[in-house]
Amino acid sequence: MNRTAEGLIFRVRSVHADDFISDDNECVVWGDRGVPPDRLRKEIWWLPELSPDTELMNWFSRHPDRWYEFRRRYRDQLSAEKETCEQLRTSACQRLLTLIYQQGTSARNMATVIEEHLIQLECQQRWNAGLMIGGHTTPVKSQIVALGGLWFTKHKTWVMPDEQSWRTIINLLPGDF
Repeated sequence: MNRTAEGLIFRVRSVHADDFISDDNECVVWGDRGVPPDRLRKEIWWLPELSPDTELMNWFSRHPDRWYEFRRRYRDQLSAEKETCEQLRTSACQRLLTLIYQQGTSARNMATVIEEHLIQLECQQRWNAGLMIGGHTTPVKSQIVALGGLWFTKHKTWVMPDEQSWRTIINLLPGDF
């Protein structure tokens, strides 16, 4: 299943999926230290630097109750890989980015953490561009989402993909924004 984060397009897949097929307009990412399986090698970006370090993996292994803390620590590690993550964020804005995981469940795996991190990078990019909308936005929430707005949890505000969509929403809202 493809998930769209308003401007970013992701698919998170298990390496064990039988129906794994990629197309020409897709970027497949393997963020594991281990060598990708033979069937994926010719069409994959192998980025072992995105894998959690050994200490973190050992701390987390066999302790699923540590998931939320693992996720926080892993995102801290991903923050150190600025160049690689920025390249992936840019790619996800242009085409389908398929993130492959080897261990975990469909909801709790390294690929979902990478996806969350890339969405937050996109939110920060939009925030820095001044494309934010705050205040009482409930009446126009569906329009914000339809125009590609992302909820930026860190700042508890909406961020828009471009100035045109930002202006459209501003014009729908009452008062000064």
